[in-house]
Amino acid sequence: MKKRSAIHICLVGGLILLIAQLGLLVLLLYPYNQHRTYILKDVGTLVNITSKLHMSLFAVDSEVLQNFINTKNEIRKQCILCETRYPATFITLFRGIRQSGEFVAMLEDAKFHVVVLQNTNPPEVPSGISINIPICYLLKRNTVIHLVLFHEREGNYWWHGNLLSDPKAIPELSALGLSVHGVQMMKTEGAFDKFETELVHTDGVPMLIPKDIPRFLREASCSRFIECNHMLADSFHRAHGKDTTHEALRFVHRAWKLLSRAKTLLDKLGVRFWISSGTCLGYFRQCDIIPYSKDVDIGIFITDYSEQIVPEFLAHGFTLKHWFGKVNDSLELSFSSGDLKLDIFFFYEDGRFIWNGGTQAKSGKKFKYIFPRFTLCWTEFLELKVRVPCETQAYIESNYGSDWFTPVTRWDWKSSPPNVRENGEWPAEEWPQVMRVYN
Repeated sequence: MKKRSAIHICLVGGLILLIAQLGLLVLLLYPYNQHRTYILKDVGTLVNITSKLHMSLFAVDSEVLQNFINTKNEIRKQCILCETRYPATFITLFRGIRQSGEFVAMLEDAKFHVVVLQNTNPPEVPSGISINIPICYLLKRNTVIHLVLFHEREGNYWWHGNLLSDPKAIPELSALGLSVHGVQMMKTEGAFDKFETELVHTDGVPMLIPKDIPRFLREASCSRFIECNHMLADSFHRAHGKDTTHEALRFVHRAWKLLSRAKTLLDKLGVRFWISSGTCLGYFRQCDIIPYSKDVDIGIFITDYSEQIVPEFLAHGFTLKHWFGKVNDSLELSFSSGDLKLDIFFFYEDGRFIWNGGTQAKSGKKFKYIFPRFTLCWTEFLELKVRVPCETQAYIESNYGSDWFTPVTRWDWKSSPPNVRENGEWPAEEWPQVMRVYN
């Protein structure tokens, strides 16, 4: 009898333990299944609404895109959308206020709670982008979707705003259990080259994704955009006037064409560059090319140097004017197109500083121009999407001093810059290699 009771107790205990384990398993799986159901329903509804309005909807969530890369050649099915980070991130193109109103109304009819964030208080007044336009939607029904609005800019690229350009962004995000740091995009303004997409069907939902996912993810990681300061430019022109003579306007137009051609060739080679020296000063101070500068200046990190630069420029109508320095020391290239000059300065990292070199051809003297470390941002300069140092003012002050706002027409590259230092001399036996001057 006692033996039978012990067996009953063991059976009951085992059954209780099994039920507890099954319950724990359900608790562990339920949030995932719940999230899976929620995200699929909400995204499916969003796809249907955008389709009715003929709006493009791009899935750009980094986890989803990475999952597409990882499973591209696999046959087995899995819930790719369930891998979205919180909130799920999508992009659509802004097509005007009227369509935006229709879109919001249809979302609300589908029981979404819709928060529209606007470009209410941007750091700088955008060029060609109205203030108070929508920059994103925060959608909440079962889960939260962050729908970023891409705006087409005059330079034929896509721009998105900064969440913090709308003062109500932080409280609205907080109400949804989010923060600025928790979203994937829009921590800053951003710029993207237009990219091709492909239609995929995943988890029963049709959606567009970037055709070249690795390239998109690379661009997303360095997409920060800063606007030219048009208020500062207006102030400069009020204080110093604007040269509108035929000669000045002609030079600015020709210099713009030179910069545009250089951009096309370097973009083709995949070589990062930024506008530097006097060209950068003109951008920062007056959102324009300085009409008396007589040349165009760009910078390239030496780590981005390509042996194809010279042959590519020569093949497209440029003439090599001079080659100074070596690849590992003070390299500087100068090309001409007609009577205009394009100077390419190569920059080297040295601890807390970054520097580029200069060479005096007649003496072999070397010079070094020292800058505090900087990062690169996109900007729009005369309808061209180009890079500038993100820390633009510090960069300018290094090169031109604190009085950079005042025009200076007489400039000695060997002594005028406050950041120039003498850097020895090239040995005479190296002159033929490090100082090549061409007619």
